[in-house]
Amino acid sequence: MTKIKICGITCCEDVEILNKYLPEYAGFVMFFPKSRRNISAHTAANLLSLLDKRIKTVAVTVCPTAQQVSEIAELGFDFIQMHGEVEGSVIDNSPIPVFKAFNVSDIDKVSVYAENKNVCGYVFDAASPGSGKTFDWEILKNIPHDNKLFILAGGLDCKNVTDAIEILNPDIVDVSSGVENESKTGKSREKTAGFVRTVRKKRLV
Repeated sequence: MTKIKICGITCCEDVEILNKYLPEYAGFVMFFPKSRRNISAHTAANLLSLLDKRIKTVAVTVCPTAQQVSEIAELGFDFIQMHGEVEGSVIDNSPIPVFKAFNVSDIDKVSVYAENKNVCGYVFDAASPGSGKTFDWEILKNIPHDNKLFILAGGLDCKNVTDAIEILNPDIVDVSSGVENESKTGKSREKTAGFVRTVRKKRLV
């Protein structure tokens, strides 16, 4: 069954929603102040303490340094997601498993990480991660489903996630803007419930 990752968690209200609907993964943007979803280490620690322990946690980063990776691990995250150009030594020495992210411009680099044991999953995102825009999923059809998790992101919502699952059969679907409030601040309880219900194909109260 396809699992769910809800990304861009920023506040206690978001955590309350996740604790109710229990996606398998929760993502927290860190060390990337350009993102409106970026949170501090202090905020991350507080939110992690409130999150249901059944939900795996992912720190979402862009070009992280070794020091940042170390700090993320010390906070207790289960995984780290790395976007952009990352030094090989940072990935190789990460104390927690890595989700390596790709967008439509660098998908051809996937094979570089095929034998890297620290990389446990690939995240396939749109050209501008976090933009809420989709991309042509057909370009992923030839990506091998090997021992790495196949994680699809980029503009997913209740209306298109069923098609995405049927076309690519990803291990995990990753949503952020697709379950946000109309104000773009915080997660919507209704949209989150709808997304989880659609993926799991069962009614939620």
